[in-house]
Amino acid sequence: MLSDDTRTGRVCPMKCRVNESYGCLLGESLAVGLPAYLVRFSGCNLDCRYCDTAYARTEPGEERSVDDILAQVRSSGLGRVLLTGGEPMLQADAVVALCQSLVRDRVEVLVETNGTLPLDRLPSKVVKVVDVKTPGALPGASPPPFLDANLECLGGADQLKVVLSSIQDYDWAVAFLAARSPLPLPPANVLFSPAWGQLGPAELADRMLQDRLPFRFHLQVHKVVWGERRGT
Repeated sequence: MLSDDTRTGRVCPMKCRVNESYGCLLGESLAVGLPAYLVRFSGCNLDCRYCDTAYARTEPGEERSVDDILAQVRSSGLGRVLLTGGEPMLQADAVVALCQSLVRDRVEVLVETNGTLPLDRLPSKVVKVVDVKTPGALPGASPPPFLDANLECLGGADQLKVVLSSIQDYDWAVAFLAARSPLPLPPANVLFSPAWGQLGPAELADRMLQDRLPFRFHLQVHKVVWGERRGT
């Protein structure tokens, strides 16, 4: 439970732009299936082909203060928060301030990011879920952008997530990760996920078994349950 900001005297008037926020069951990451309060920030610096939240990139969203978001988390009764986008680290000052307050109040925090912007300011207790973008995600980018310095910010609880549009993406991802071995997190924290409607889950699972990959096969569970419905 968040502390009373009035009682503690902590006030953060900092503003940010939020596309939407709601209680959910997490559909991705190692915390899949757990209840959380999701905050989706507006704006993104990438235009991924398979993006299922493109509206967060194009819609301006609503200006909200960090204190307002903290109050909503408090009223939700949920002890876990996912900060996602869009790309939350485009609003790094507000995201860092929000994370610091949430961590201080013993709320579990996950930040989902595309891996192209610095993560070194995030508190160490924040779980960082970092995407690795493939050629299939960004056909015009060669190679796809990734800030390798972010690997130095990752620890045993953090995760790398690779959404794969094809077996060609799979081969690329295996080579990408091998070139950065040893990784700063356990192999089981590397998530290989088929892009919804593009790469068949069975095809990816069969290939991972064939290659004896130590990584985790991963599905977007919210889409299995609710399909493309917004707000899940």
